[in-house]
Amino acid sequence: MKFAGIVGILFFAFAPSAYLQAELLVNGDFNTGDFSGWWTWAADEANQSGEIEPDSGYSYNGTPNAKLWSASSEWAMTLGQEFAIAGDTAYSLSLVYSARWTDSWGSAGISIDYYDAGWTWIGFEWISLYNQQPSPNAESEWLSYTGNFTAATGAATASLKLKAADWTTVYFDNVAISIIPEPGTLVLLGLGGLVLRRRIA
Repeated sequence: MKFAGIVGILFFAFAPSAYLQAELLVNGDFNTGDFSGWWTWAADEANQSGEIEPDSGYSYNGTPNAKLWSASSEWAMTLGQEFAIAGDTAYSLSLVYSARWTDSWGSAGISIDYYDAGWTWIGFEWISLYNQQPSPNAESEWLSYTGNFTAATGAATASLKLKAADWTTVYFDNVAISIIPEPGTLVLLGLGGLVLRRRIA
């Protein structure tokens, strides 16, 4: 009886959490030391000095991260990844970032572009971490971002793009996207735990 009760309680407590935390991105912590699962893009690459590279010299938690250095006034540096998505569904995005050029003006942001099943572009969302202003954090400080977004109607794929511009160096780490279950789903998972407990008991 005691064992069955424990099983039911554990299912009730942890099943919703596990569902919520299902990770959709590959190598979002960059701990591979490379950009496996990601792609990079640099505007006018031949005529500007900038770079996108894994970095271990300046670290959030002792592991590699992504360094985007832009030597241009445009959104010149992009690190991106595509992932499957469901239209009209809520998701959670979290990451940490740091800008090291504290005495200069710069910009950093995130774009989420939506595509249908035939890869036709539907629309996008823009998240500004900071824009055309001095870096918001002192050197060696990391800031956290967490926010929710709802996929566009008809979306089947999303493209997450981390961006840097305006002569700034931005570091990104621990980038994660997960689905947010609807309240009804959480209730069903909880009820499932209770049913399991009763049957085992």
